[in-house]
Amino acid sequence: MSFASFERVIYKKNPLIQVVCQLRFPRILKINEKQPADFQERIREKYPLYQVAVEQQQQLSVDIGAPEIPPTPRILQSEAINNYRFSSIDGTWNINLTSTFIALSTSRYDRWENFVGNLEAPLEALIDIYKPAFFERIGLRYVDAFKRSSLNLVGVDWSELIQSFALGFMSNPDIKGNVRSQNTVVELDIGNGAIAQISTVKGIPFDASLGFPIPGGEESFIVDSDMYAMHKKINELDAALNYLHDNSAKLIRSIITDKLHNAMEPEAI
Repeated sequence: MSFASFERVIYKKNPLIQVVCQLRFPRILKINEKQPADFQERIREKYPLYQVAVEQQQQLSVDIGAPEIPPTPRILQSEAINNYRFSSIDGTWNINLTSTFIALSTSRYDRWENFVGNLEAPLEALIDIYKPAFFERIGLRYVDAFKRSSLNLVGVDWSELIQSFALGFMSNPDIKGNVRSQNTVVELDIGNGAIAQISTVKGIPFDASLGFPIPGGEESFIVDSDMYAMHKKINELDAALNYLHDNSAKLIRSIITDKLHNAMEPEAI
């Protein structure tokens, strides 16, 4: 399937609270075994802050016995995985590097060209220093939180702002007043071997750094779209990322109404 085409715009009142691009590759052992000093030197001007988190990754085996006995998981081994994090001075831009992926994340997204530009140096450093064979998974995730108070839309019903297909039970006038929360997940084939996993939520936005809802946060309609493609060569990366970005932008425009679109003060690019 393909989403309808719309004029590309930048919103002055941007609803994005997090954008993440993660590129997974076959495991490179030396990333985990030695601190990435050469990698840091290549990106330290933009990402001067450094920290490392050690995460335990477990490999499980499941023992299957008699039919009346539930399968029993058994830990084969536990491995310490280093997750190296390089951050901008204000902490709004982050690069994470492990033995199986590199990721760029930000809470201050403005436009695609700037975002992908911030990925350029870390990606070149990864390819030059560690030489991944290919990318197993290319993922691009956008989290939009539509908050009515910041758009002068307090009291406006969600049915005037979000298309009915995305509202689910909230689109039914006899039920919507009783919907305390809603979380719907849909997986779509968007062509070119790419998949979109889309979660729509009525609730309080999460703080990515805290891992739980923002204290005192306002009820919002949240669209969390994770677009990804599998098994791409190094020279196919740019085209794959642009395709995912293009479909992410079309998805959001398809979900929101003209009223919400205009309230966010779009500017043509």
